[in-house]
Amino acid sequence: MTMTTVGKLFRKCITRALVEYELPRSESAIRLLCMIAAHESGGFKYCRQISGPAIGLLQMEPATFDDVSDYARKKGYCLMQLPTKPEEMIFDTQFAIAMARIFFLRKPELLPYEDDLMGLAQYAKKYWNTSEGKATPEVYLSAYQKYFTHNKN
Repeated sequence: MTMTTVGKLFRKCITRALVEYELPRSESAIRLLCMIAAHESGGFKYCRQISGPAIGLLQMEPATFDDVSDYARKKGYCLMQLPTKPEEMIFDTQFAIAMARIFFLRKPELLPYEDDLMGLAQYAKKYWNTSEGKATPEVYLSAYQKYFTHNKN
């Protein structure tokens, strides 16, 4: 399996966002964010949920945005000026990625090991999609495999 062009570009965008916003990065975090974006955006097609409030390629809801923004400010993340409107995640993918990374930094459970793709998919389902969401770990994994290789390069 090879990484698609959009997969390569999005992976680079994740790395740039984590560096720019001075956020912890690991291969597990990068793969998790890739997996979520690949699924939630319908294969990098949608920046706004068709029948709901979620926005950006990672599809964060405005209420979650508010919670994550408050947490980021309290913890001193994102030393740069944080945008104040969730709609900015539609146009600023790096900002949307940073918000998603901060979202996961709030979780007490460590990220699964980078090669445990099903574990990452289960983590995405548990924390991002939740038990109320329609997605399954299998659809997260399938979306990841469609756009990304298992290699770090």
